[in-house]
Amino acid sequence: MARYVFSLTTAAIGAVPLASAKRTANAHGATVLRALAGSMLVEAPPATAAAVAKALPGWRYSPERKTTRVPERTPLQRARQLTKAP
Repeated sequence: MARYVFSLTTAAIGAVPLASAKRTANAHGATVLRALAGSMLVEAPPATAAAVAKALPGWRYSPERKTTRVPERTPLQRARQLTKAP
């Protein structure tokens, strides 16, 4: 199972509202984890996500990207080296 972010496009005329989109996703076997105005986080296999996207005109989807920024250690190490210099 993967997570996908479904977003309502701004230029979508006749797009499916959020409540209907959630029902459609559930009917296709996907799990809606969170839903906010114009977007929802869905957990489903890739084939199911594609089927949900096909059933929702005006909605686009992409895989969820989890990125974590890890601080760089080199500036601290450089500062320590400068303080140890004779």
